[in-house]
Amino acid sequence: MFAKIFELTFEQIYKSLQNKQFSPLYLFHGEEPYFIDQLVDYIQENALTPMEREFNQMVYYGKDASAEQVISFAKQYPMMASKRVVILREAQDMRGFATLEPYFDNVVQSTIFVIAFKNKKIDSRTKIGKKIAQNAVVFESKKIQEYKLSGWIINKARELGLAIDSKAADLLTFMLGTDLGKIENELKKFKISDVKNIGIEDIKQNISLSREYSVFELSNALGEKDMSKVFTMMTVFEQNPKQYPIQVFIGSLFAFFVKVSIVKQNFRSSDKALMGLAGIGHLFFVKQFKKAASKYSSKELNNVFKVLNEYDAKSKGIGARTYSGVELLKEMCLRILG
Repeated sequence: MFAKIFELTFEQIYKSLQNKQFSPLYLFHGEEPYFIDQLVDYIQENALTPMEREFNQMVYYGKDASAEQVISFAKQYPMMASKRVVILREAQDMRGFATLEPYFDNVVQSTIFVIAFKNKKIDSRTKIGKKIAQNAVVFESKKIQEYKLSGWIINKARELGLAIDSKAADLLTFMLGTDLGKIENELKKFKISDVKNIGIEDIKQNISLSREYSVFELSNALGEKDMSKVFTMMTVFEQNPKQYPIQVFIGSLFAFFVKVSIVKQNFRSSDKALMGLAGIGHLFFVKQFKKAASKYSSKELNNVFKVLNEYDAKSKGIGARTYSGVELLKEMCLRILG
């Protein structure tokens, strides 16, 4: 582990940046790129004035930069400013990253040097890892656990002057996964469109054309045996068939009906128990799977898996009379609905 005295939380570092309390060396590393980008972007946009940035700020990308270039700029004195800013983005892609080590022996106090090492951690057991730890403000950006995402969404919406209820936050998590940047962008779209209180219907109306949402909606429509809704969706898919490849739907539908089957076999279990047994991410969605389980008999579920396997083969050109993905998808859904 890095020396604890230098390890700060995201909130602590962000507050110090807002108060113009800059350190000469930062290391932002870890598996979650969102928080790293937030901190780096703030320093890049606020550490210097626009005029000062002209001569005193340089942004390098690890793939294209050399240690010599970065160190050379970092060691220069500021011109008509009190600080210089050097930002090394995508540092994990830098060849010869370890050759930056001499700089960490003699950090220039008039330079703000920011290292953004994304999608993984720097090994603190290495020589350069230890050197950075002795001199830098270190922040490890960790992935938010899925069960905490809804709370994060609610707080982020509040920061943006919006309100979102917990069920809508759960739905947004289900549809967009753990991509915090994508989630924030969707929330900002609501703000631009002047939707202040976000509910489930708002999300359905505004994210209905995304592939992730379409997979979710098709699973739900088939689970409810809503033939009218299924074929309305097919009409949308036909307008842009490349966006909706059948292979994506087959994999997702298989996962969906596996959960339906598990719920059916354990229907009398508590909702919390069903979450664990079927791998359902949120209590909110247990109701959806229980409803589907009540619509399909065990025999019908066996047929669903048989149909999915058959059309998986057809999507690869085995025994198919048509190679149109949307046509196969329509045919497959009709077979599932019986």
